[in-house]
Amino acid sequence: MMFVRNARAEPDASDSARDDGVAPRSPRRWRTMVIALALLILALATVWGYARWREQRAQETARASAALDRLFESRLGIASTSGLGRLPFASRPNLIATEAALRRLCPHDQPALRARGLAVLARGYTVIGDYPHAQALIDEAERLLREHGASDPGVDAASASLLNLQARYDRAEVLASQALRPLQNARDDVTRMRRLALQTELARAKWGLADDDGAMAMLESALADARSLGPAARDSVAELLTLRGEWRTREYQLRAAERDLEQAIAMTERGNPLLADAARFQLVHALLKNDMDLQARAQAERLLAYRRRAFGEQHPETGRAWVLASEVQYLCGDLSAAVRSATRARAIIVATYGERHPEYAELLRQESQNDAVLGHGREAVAKAHAAKALLETTLGPTHERSLRAKYNLAIKLVFSGDGSDNKSFKQGVDMLEELIRTGKETDIPMPLEKTKLALAFAEQPGEAAQQHAERLLIDGQIENRKYFPPHANIRLVSDFALAQLLVRRRRDAQADALFADVIAHIERGDHIRPTMHSVTSKALLYRASYALSSCRKEQALSLLREQSAYCERHLGPDSDCAASTRVALSELEHHDYLPARLAQHIGGDGAPSPWARRLTERLGHAQRCAPDKVGIGGERSVTPADGGTISD
Repeated sequence: MMFVRNARAEPDASDSARDDGVAPRSPRRWRTMVIALALLILALATVWGYARWREQRAQETARASAALDRLFESRLGIASTSGLGRLPFASRPNLIATEAALRRLCPHDQPALRARGLAVLARGYTVIGDYPHAQALIDEAERLLREHGASDPGVDAASASLLNLQARYDRAEVLASQALRPLQNARDDVTRMRRLALQTELARAKWGLADDDGAMAMLESALADARSLGPAARDSVAELLTLRGEWRTREYQLRAAERDLEQAIAMTERGNPLLADAARFQLVHALLKNDMDLQARAQAERLLAYRRRAFGEQHPETGRAWVLASEVQYLCGDLSAAVRSATRARAIIVATYGERHPEYAELLRQESQNDAVLGHGREAVAKAHAAKALLETTLGPTHERSLRAKYNLAIKLVFSGDGSDNKSFKQGVDMLEELIRTGKETDIPMPLEKTKLALAFAEQPGEAAQQHAERLLIDGQIENRKYFPPHANIRLVSDFALAQLLVRRRRDAQADALFADVIAHIERGDHIRPTMHSVTSKALLYRASYALSSCRKEQALSLLREQSAYCERHLGPDSDCAASTRVALSELEHHDYLPARLAQHIGGDGAPSPWARRLTERLGHAQRCAPDKVGIGGERSVTPADGGTISD
């Protein structure tokens, strides 16, 4: 018993170990456990250190990114490096200084940030027309990313934007499409915002390649994405609405375009007036295309006032606003104001952009329009030529602005030159036909170009030319009714031209009815341009001529009295139209027709005035009452009408 108790009271180590159920540990196992624990601690420390490093790196990048945004906001006037639209103008010295600051601010160990900054700078250089340096900056940004195995949607978007600006749409489409693929399923807001810029450039590329449906679908997708991002993407929504408004204007969806642009203005007028300003610039063009000249002038004046206040008198954005003001004033018939505005614009644009920039070409285009109305035909054609050549060189021949300049030159060659200059006339007609073909290829309506081509052929002698002109005018009427309201000037000009052509083809009764319809529309219209007053007075004269030749002298006198009053009211009592019509009316009250000598009498000592000559031609001996000359339905059957041409 004692033995047993003592044995239990003093057990040996092996007994104790076995009783506890724990196997004895060897020194090797202890070392393994220590090493494993050390490795675990090291791994945890490494993970913590890496996480800490990433956090610090992210903070450094965020600080650098914020500093970069501040740099661009203070020097270039943009609040974010992810904007979709056109940057404000910055002078070359300012861009050079900004580039130097960027290189100090963003070291090489932050390639994505540095590359993004270089891409924004590239956009700045495109504004001043320095595409080679812009391309060099893009190349540097892409090389930086490539060397570090990185990518950045902002750099890709800037590169695609530069390609689009130079009308290299096929390359822009490929680049933007490839850059978008890895971003399709992005969920974070930052990446989605950057994706918007790529979607926008892809849409622009598709538009340039005449894939209008694809372009609009991509734009709608970008707009839906921007709206889903909420208030943070408000400015992007406005920029996309502005772009859609611009495209709808070109497609003659004019009311829809106005709604887009007005919405963009309303969204940004208080928070980002620069974006509202860009939308208002496009709105003026949409209103002009829809013949809403007074509304366009009000918006253009508001735009000009804002830019003078925000940018100063010598800023190129103010210069661009002066060019737009000149165009609106020209279309409103205020030629003296249009010339003054163009003069103000020239001083600014030449000083800031020089004479090899697209904005200088826009100035030349508008000056050519002013010169044509002033009677400076050679200067008008020369400036129109220069504008077309410069835009085709800088932006490419298929760019919308290049096509607009080509149309302007074609009109000058066809209608502003010497009628005997067949070479210029043919060049102008060829250009109009090329524009119409381009419209078919790109699905862009060309109603103005088709109408002007018809007017050009209507000027030509010969049955074949006149038949062709009549077909074109009738086809043009169908298209014009599709795109324009009844008051639209282009519809009235087309109808007036067709009526003149019918006179030349001796179908006077049809012409008389069409002239009456034109006059009624002009008198009812709320948006009639001043140039249309001349159309009304000419239409009244044609109707008086037809009444006189068909033995309705009292109706002829009544129409002449109406013409005299109209000319006094709209062109002034001392205008050529009013003064000449008064003399002709007095003479015709006592005679059956106007003698040819009356033209010289009305003209005084100098050459007969245009209206004096026109009156004696339309109411002269050939138009006297002769019942045997009037056929069935009032059509002239013997003596051909010797009416003036459409440009009379």
